[in-house]
Amino acid sequence: MVRITSFRSRVFAALLAVAVVPTALALAGSVLALRQVGSTTGTLGPWSAVAESGRELVEAARAAAPGDTVVERAAAAHTEALSASVRHSRLYALVTDRSVRLLPWAALATILFLAGLSAWVARLLARNFSSPISELVGWTELIAAGEPLPPEQGKQTGVREYRALRRALRTGARRLDEARKQQVEGARLRAWTEMARRVAHEIKNPLTPMRMSASALARNDDPKVRQAAEMLLEEVARLDDMARTFARFGRPPEGPAAEVDLVELARGIVAGFDDGDAPVRFHTQAPVPLVHGHYDVLGQALRNLVVNAVEAVTEGGGSRIDVVVEAADGGARVLVRDDGPGIRAELLEEIWQPDVTTRHRGSGLGLAMVRRAAEIHGGTARAWNRIEGGAEFELRLPRTPPGDGA
Repeated sequence: MVRITSFRSRVFAALLAVAVVPTALALAGSVLALRQVGSTTGTLGPWSAVAESGRELVEAARAAAPGDTVVERAAAAHTEALSASVRHSRLYALVTDRSVRLLPWAALATILFLAGLSAWVARLLARNFSSPISELVGWTELIAAGEPLPPEQGKQTGVREYRALRRALRTGARRLDEARKQQVEGARLRAWTEMARRVAHEIKNPLTPMRMSASALARNDDPKVRQAAEMLLEEVARLDDMARTFARFGRPPEGPAAEVDLVELARGIVAGFDDGDAPVRFHTQAPVPLVHGHYDVLGQALRNLVVNAVEAVTEGGGSRIDVVVEAADGGARVLVRDDGPGIRAELLEEIWQPDVTTRHRGSGLGLAMVRRAAEIHGGTARAWNRIEGGAEFELRLPRTPPGDGA
């Protein structure tokens, strides 16, 4: 059976072993060495033998020179010195014996104190080492669950490797989130493409007999019948246009890419709205570089933006639409501004979805096709509300799409 221990426990055990084991060995060796020194230098026997031989020497000197005061004084001094040495030896032997007996207990107390201190320090270090690991483990669980990571805490402190690992996890989480979003968008696009294809097919099938019947009724002599037939033909034409829009949605561009002059393309589209209810003005700031792309796809995207602005102005009571083409970041961008009612704040990001529309008669695919065209060409499509009132749409395109060798 495999026993699993925590990282903190292992760090604690390792630090405690590193701190306590060498200290215990050093103290044990010191105690043995002191005991050996004490037992060697603190023995009273050698000093007693010296004292005895000294006394014999003093007695012999006195017997050899009886009555000699010099010898007597020297013998007395030597006898006193020998007595003091014996007393000191006895005291030293007593102290050494007691110390040697107390040394193991003192060493044990020292080891216990150092072990407690080492355990406290080891626990503190283990917590400092393991806390970031536990935090990062929690981050990985958040990433796996698709939940956001905690916000950054301003200036980061701590171990450099942990900071680098946090940055790497944040980068990985951001990329995973983008990949999830792209996967969801891709799945949604495929679903809408398939649905749009089927809807277009189902709409177009009955349109031909309906158009033929309405055309026959339009030649009727009764004015009311002719009026009803003309209204029916208008609705058939609108359904046919909607079917074409559904059929084009999600379909890859046809033919090879080529150099596209956005200035001429936008000018031609704006010219088609000269007779409309809302005036459309064209502006450009030369020079504008050519972009490498698909003419039909970009033309449809620009037309959808202008149509969206015209409908906003017509339904919202505006009076002006401006289309601007200019250079930007080595590529080009098209701005379509209107002074209509603007876009509700909660819809600023959702208006690009295929199933979102703010028009009574809209299909919901116009702006979705604009963003799809931008993605195909490596660009972006954005929208925001103007301070002066109304909305502004931006289609930004690079000079050459990423990965395109042209």
